[in-house]
Amino acid sequence: MSVSREEVERIAALAKLKLQPDEVVGFTGELNVILDHMTELMEVDVEGISEMIGVVEGGAPTRSPRALPDPLHRALQEVAPYWREGFFVVPRLPAMEGHSGDASADPEGVS
Repeated sequence: MSVSREEVERIAALAKLKLQPDEVVGFTGELNVILDHMTELMEVDVEGISEMIGVVEGGAPTRSPRALPDPLHRALQEVAPYWREGFFVVPRLPAMEGHSGDASADPEGVS
C-alpha cells in the first residue's frame, strides 16, 4: 500500500493545512515509509506468542486499594466565602473601577 501525492494533498485540504510543494513530497515519502513498516509488521508470524498487557507480564501495576482524600477537594465556603443569591461574590478588579456597573459586588460589604 502506498500514498500518492494527490492523496496527501487531499488529506491536507481536509485538515485545512496549507502545504508547500516540497512539504507534500516530504509527507508523501514519510507516509509511505510508515505504511511499508506497517505492512512488514502485519507479515510477522506471531503464532504461539502469548499476549502481553501493559508494560509488565501479567498486566499494568494497579493503584493501592486504600483511597486517599483528594487534597484539592474543599468545601465551597472555603474557596468562596462570600455568597449572594446563590452566586460567588468576587472582589471588583482595580481596572474596572470607575466603569458603570454594579459596584456593590465588593465582598467586604457583604454580611
